Amino acid sequence: MQEAIMTNSIFKNKMLGVLLLAVLSLSACAKKDSSSVRVAGRTTNTGTTSGGGVSQGGTTTSGTCGTSSAGKIFDQYASPQFETQVKNFVSATLDPQSLGTVSGNINDRTGVDLFATFKFDSAGSLIPAESNMLIKIFDSYANQVYQGQVIQPYSVSFSQASEGMIDRNTRQFQVKFRDGYGEIIFQGAYDNSIAEGTVYYQNYTAVSGYQPASGTLGNFRMYACSLIK
Repeated sequence: MQEAIMTNSIFKNKMLGVLLLAVLSLSACAKKDSSSVRVAGRTTNTGTTSGGGVSQGGTTTSGTCGTSSAGKIFDQYASPQFETQVKNFVSATLDPQSLGTVSGNINDRTGVDLFATFKFDSAGSLIPAESNMLIKIFDSYANQVYQGQVIQPYSVSFSQASEGMIDRNTRQFQVKFRDGYGEIIFQGAYDNSIAEGTVYYQNYTAVSGYQPASGTLGNFRMYACSLIK
């Protein structure tokens, strides 16, 4: 029994070591080029983990608008397929095998946090330069400490959107983020408290050994006052 535990510990340390080397050599610079507005990568911090990390429970319909600026991307059925879709999504900028396990359950320790602002003008058209999005993927490696380095979540961010529109009568909206790596589309509706819907993606490229992927990333939920401007 002790031998099995020791073997698992050695294997885990080796995996964290390989991941840390990848982080320091690749992700610290982030994936970015002149044709894109996307920045993707994983960084490390010196110190000890503070625990948690992912927004436990995410955004719910209880409480008041603005209680939290963080939303969630999740699977309403907590399907194992969610992890596959997340790994397919990041394959535009990262070898999916470098990502740990990710749960679609909104209450689990691992998961996906969403920070975003969608700014529209009085006619309902999106103002791209004032709209942005940050996805933080808290996989099973995030917040672990290896040789004094705390492994951070894998993040994908867009400093501005591409296009979008909102109908303030039906309270429905669609926003697209697009660059040289692909596009991400948020399609949803909102009320006086919550904005929610579905996130779709279509990759234009992929890392070596993979083909460009597309599909449904998951459901999203966020306080309307934080998202819709």
